[in-house]
Amino acid sequence: MKIRPHGGFFRATGLIASAAALSLALGGCMSMSLEDAAPSAAITTPAPMPQPAPRTAPEVVSGPGVRNTGAYPDLNIPPESAGTPIDATEKDALTRDLSAARDRLAGRAPTNNAEAEAIRLRRLAKTHADRQLEEIEKSE
Repeated sequence: MKIRPHGGFFRATGLIASAAALSLALGGCMSMSLEDAAPSAAITTPAPMPQPAPRTAPEVVSGPGVRNTGAYPDLNIPPESAGTPIDATEKDALTRDLSAARDRLAGRAPTNNAEAEAIRLRRLAKTHADRQLEEIEKSE
């Protein structure tokens, strides 16, 4: 038996498929109510929400440049400086002090010699272990 595209089998299959798609589409439009899904005894009415306390008049804050309008903060007031800015002589003095400190510390900069650092760390570990042993022996 040969199956041809223009035969009755394909026409019937197409008809069944379109009927199934139509029933699925129409079935999706119907929704089930909560009463149908659960017994009415299981459905409880939610308790009423508590109402917020009545608003009082906005608190008035006094101070230099502060205005409380009760709605939004006033951002148009320029902020006051927390401190006085330094002048040129103070800047020069601080720059000299920091440069001198940098130069002093530059002479004591750690070296990148890994072998010398390893020897120093081994010596430190040995003396540290010896000191710990002495403290343990003294406490006994």
